[in-house]
Amino acid sequence: MRTKINFIALVVCCLITASVAAQYQSGLRLENYSGVSSIFINPASSNSFPLRWDLNLASADIYADNSIAYISNTSLGDLIKNGDQIKAGWEMEGQSNGTMVADFYRDTTRNNYMQFNTTINGPAFLFNTNGGQSLGVFYNFRTMGGSPNLPGSLNYYNYISKSINEWIDFPSLDFSFMAWDEIGVHFSQRIGTAVGYASFGVNLKMLRGYEAAFLSLNNDTELQFISSNQVVLSGLDFEYGYTTSNLDIAENQTYNRNIAGKGFGIDLGFNYVVEDDSDTYKFRLGASLNDIGAIKFRENSEVHGLSGDQSVTFDESTYQSFTTIDEVKEQASIDLYGSIGLSQLDKDLSMVLPTAFSVQADYKVIENVFVSGLFVNRISFNANSVKATNLISIAPRFEHRWGMVSFPINITEYRRVKMGAAIRLAYFVIGTDDLTSIMGTNEFRSTNVYFGIKANPFKVGSSSKGGSKRGGGSGRKGKVKCYKF
Repeated sequence: MRTKINFIALVVCCLITASVAAQYQSGLRLENYSGVSSIFINPASSNSFPLRWDLNLASADIYADNSIAYISNTSLGDLIKNGDQIKAGWEMEGQSNGTMVADFYRDTTRNNYMQFNTTINGPAFLFNTNGGQSLGVFYNFRTMGGSPNLPGSLNYYNYISKSINEWIDFPSLDFSFMAWDEIGVHFSQRIGTAVGYASFGVNLKMLRGYEAAFLSLNNDTELQFISSNQVVLSGLDFEYGYTTSNLDIAENQTYNRNIAGKGFGIDLGFNYVVEDDSDTYKFRLGASLNDIGAIKFRENSEVHGLSGDQSVTFDESTYQSFTTIDEVKEQASIDLYGSIGLSQLDKDLSMVLPTAFSVQADYKVIENVFVSGLFVNRISFNANSVKATNLISIAPRFEHRWGMVSFPINITEYRRVKMGAAIRLAYFVIGTDDLTSIMGTNEFRSTNVYFGIKANPFKVGSSSKGGSKRGGGSGRKGKVKCYKF
């Protein structure tokens, strides 16, 4: 029984503790002076940037969220300093009074999620022409992974209550991860309307993949522990793939940053803007499709499948002496098919980008005071696609050329409400979409921090009523309106 507990805890904990990473940086990307940063939410947004050019020097974010487990009584700073003092709540008879206790939620009725994402935006440049075009180039490094729909019954406390020889339902699930970078070009075009303008934008991205993995249990499987060391699986239909560049890297060995795959991606966006007689618009509505594309890993990758109608017995004692993934893979092939190498399905691993549909809105309440809204919904059709985070965000903000304060209210996966905050001082932005994780919370289960440093024209040109000039390193885009008779 003890072996069964350890086995399940290891599987669940590996999924949870992998979650260290970022979201949509609402304070960094949605304001009028976001510049080149805004094109990663909607490529058409560059045409609402009121200055001639914008240079992103560096920006980054880290995001993690899950509904499976938590750490009690801590904050992000406390966790960084005292992470070695965490106690395991599932090993205690009752809840400890210790300051930091890691434990699993006990609710088995709702499906769960776990998500992680880190993004590093390197040098990026945006230039607005006098003809209504916006041109740009950018570099991003990204990691993303998780599982957005884990069955509620896949719960630690649900499984440890089972006894030897009792059949356990193991529901279908999937998990995916990828690390890649993007070298891209940007273009948007502005078209005048009677009340303002519309704009269309596109990002074209050359993709280079470094690491990737996915696993998919494609149907409900029954699991039975027949002894402390043996488990029987019935109805198994399991597929997994991964890159091998750094699987067996030694502790002090340098990480192999080898390009294992290449691909192509595209972002598409549209904006409709209603202007007033000030230097900013009255209302903006946009829609975009982000991260359309895929990476095919042709180097150091493999895909395997384990499936069969018959019941299969796995002896844990056989696997305990293994030290590499190859040994585990080969033994699993022997247990299911009777020979080494029969589980491999392909040498190439295809991974789909975290495609998402997004709608954005921004309304000027009074001069310098705006309220923005953001809706993001992932689009995913298969297990080997990286999953974007579903998000609804409403963010009131005070905005000026040399400063901004925003307080976004975020709803993650349509179920969890989080408060955020962001501040911009001239060319520096810092913020979070999860303020309680920074200040401290009774149940630490997520966090988010982002920052950005940029440069753009220092001189602010004057503007005349009804629009300002786009010259001398300043100003709005010249308005293109229909004549009225």
